[in-house]
Amino acid sequence: MAVLAVVATSISPTYASERVFINAKAAIVMDADTHKVLYAKNPDVPLYPASTTKLMTAILLVTHLNPDDKVYISPEAARQPRVRLGLKSGTTITAEQALHAIIMKSANDVAYAVAQTVGGSQQGFARMMNLKAGLIGCRRTNFVTPNGLHDDAHQTTARDVALITAEAIKYPRIVAVMQTKEYQIAGIPFRNGNRMLYVDNPSYGTLIGGKTGFTSKAMFCLALAAKQHGHTRVSVVLGAPRKSFMYRETRRLLEFANKEKPVQIV
Repeated sequence: MAVLAVVATSISPTYASERVFINAKAAIVMDADTHKVLYAKNPDVPLYPASTTKLMTAILLVTHLNPDDKVYISPEAARQPRVRLGLKSGTTITAEQALHAIIMKSANDVAYAVAQTVGGSQQGFARMMNLKAGLIGCRRTNFVTPNGLHDDAHQTTARDVALITAEAIKYPRIVAVMQTKEYQIAGIPFRNGNRMLYVDNPSYGTLIGGKTGFTSKAMFCLALAAKQHGHTRVSVVLGAPRKSFMYRETRRLLEFANKEKPVQIV
């Protein structure tokens, strides 16, 4: 992994910046429309993204499959490590059900099934993921898996995840699923794993949605989008050492952006 080097920016150089310590390895707040960076810490350092990867999987799903198209759960898909939806090999679900499973449940088995359905194989889907990443401006992203399960070569950056998130929220199907709290597939109920969704009247604006992620090597990751005074802002935190830090630091950064308060991230 690359050596971390802090890069900090602020909304306005006119006022003295407040120094804010961020525990996560990398973080960024970006305007989704202009791609202007409001704050950043190590935005271009390659890191493991965990299940924030599934944002790209969701983009390819909605651009290649209609809601009622079938997604086949192969033996390889059914054997993917937890977290799984737990469908049996040989079953099928609709693309719309698959989208709910990968965004809300973060189901690794369903993400793998989507990769096989859309790309023919994990390798073929990874090529599609990397091509799409390049088209939306990602410069330091190399996807290997469709679900974010660990692979040493599967890396991206906070800036690139912000670009992918900004792209994902352009699709109403994805946003609708991000905002869904409860769902059921084949008699299996589950809730949305993004805790920010359950906060009433958030202090940072109006939540659009996002995606969490965790592996032991990536640690805790969160990509989140919110409406703020007519702007759409995207926050990304990668490599937070605790889940509580991941949520707290995301909230704080978006609060600073909402108030247009200059900070120096350290």
